[in-house]
Amino acid sequence: MRILFRLMTACLLTMLFAASASAAPIKIRFGYQPGDINTQTIYAQAQKLFDKAGLQVEFIAFPAGPAMLPAFAAGELDLGWMGEFPIVTGYANGMSIEMILIDRINLTNVRVVVNPKSGIKTLSELKGKRIGVSIGSTSHQQANLALKKGGLTQQDVTFVNLAPGNMPAAYEAGQVDAVVTWEPNISAVERAGGVAIATTKSLGDITGIFLGARSEFTQQHPAEVQEVLAVWEQTLKDATEKPDDVRQYEAKRLNLSVPEFSDMLTRMGAVYPTYKEQLTKGYFGEPGQVSTSLVLNHLKDIGDFLISEKRISALPSDWSKIINTKPLQTYLASKKAD
Repeated sequence: MRILFRLMTACLLTMLFAASASAAPIKIRFGYQPGDINTQTIYAQAQKLFDKAGLQVEFIAFPAGPAMLPAFAAGELDLGWMGEFPIVTGYANGMSIEMILIDRINLTNVRVVVNPKSGIKTLSELKGKRIGVSIGSTSHQQANLALKKGGLTQQDVTFVNLAPGNMPAAYEAGQVDAVVTWEPNISAVERAGGVAIATTKSLGDITGIFLGARSEFTQQHPAEVQEVLAVWEQTLKDATEKPDDVRQYEAKRLNLSVPEFSDMLTRMGAVYPTYKEQLTKGYFGEPGQVSTSLVLNHLKDIGDFLISEKRISALPSDWSKIINTKPLQTYLASKKAD
């Protein structure tokens, strides 16, 4: 009997340990870019919102979106805030990556800023000038749009390949006559005397920051994805109801006062669509109608640009899986049921 009791006790302890282990939260590896604006992300970190939701999230900093792709490909990253370019690049190269959420759509975040000493006042006057761009990125594409609108091509200018964080120093050192990049570095160039002569909006385009995900992660951990969506919705609610409280953390990270940071957000022309708005034609499209959405058409335009610049070897034969709206649909359905 004593032996039987010990065996039963050992089995019970084993079962309890297994149950405890299975209940432990998985680690979600979340990429972000310190060289971009991360208002809600930094707020969520500071307020430990993911911890409070029972999620174990490891935030991993990357210098830019494209730098996340190897980590995604190796299965070392689950989610990441990034622009359209790395997502299209990864998807076109057969990577299991998808968009599941819009952080923001930017209308004036990317700007063409020139040095007044160069004599440039219009886009056509960029001819023969040195322009700081980040090759293969939104910066590069927007620079091409600016040249086209000014009746120019890449052959009419000299592109100087620079990371966004290096552009202010290059501008102040006189190494470039103009730069094309986004916040917070474009404001640094403007503070050094640069003058904006074009924005994404004036060029007839959009840019944005999106939540990219490994398809395997969304498939294998749908409950955790729903919790991430809930936390993010809370940050958006807080940003509306108490903006200064939310903005203070990102302002501090950028060594700006809250009013200065708020002015920067205004210059970005950022739009934060609600989850319901994201499932409309003007964003991801209604369920089952992603193929006609504004964002997918935008992604296809980026694919054409990447092909023209030989940044990818071929366009995707099937674009239908680059945007996955199922997590958003599930989340909104659960809220409606509540």
